[in-house]
Amino acid sequence: MKKIMLMAATLLSLMLCSCKVNWFGSSYDVAWYYVAIPVLLILVVCYIILISGTYICPECKTEFKPKWYQISVCFHVGSKRVLKCPNCNRKGFCERKRRG
Repeated sequence: MKKIMLMAATLLSLMLCSCKVNWFGSSYDVAWYYVAIPVLLILVVCYIILISGTYICPECKTEFKPKWYQISVCFHVGSKRVLKCPNCNRKGFCERKRRG
């Protein structure tokens, strides 16, 4: 219940706020949700893309699905990411499995 009250209080305080936007020398007041909603949508789309893939270990050919936070902070080049295989414990570039 405390979490819900805290979220409601935060939302209500944000509703009273506005953002100052400078656009080519002119200053505008913009409601907070015009900034927050696109950022939130981008984060949701990135999360869905991250969790939707499975990866293949080049050593043992095991398919595995890492946690979203492991994928989001690892080094990557193209569709390959440096991940640790849960089967053989090899850490290296794992290819993302293509659909189809």
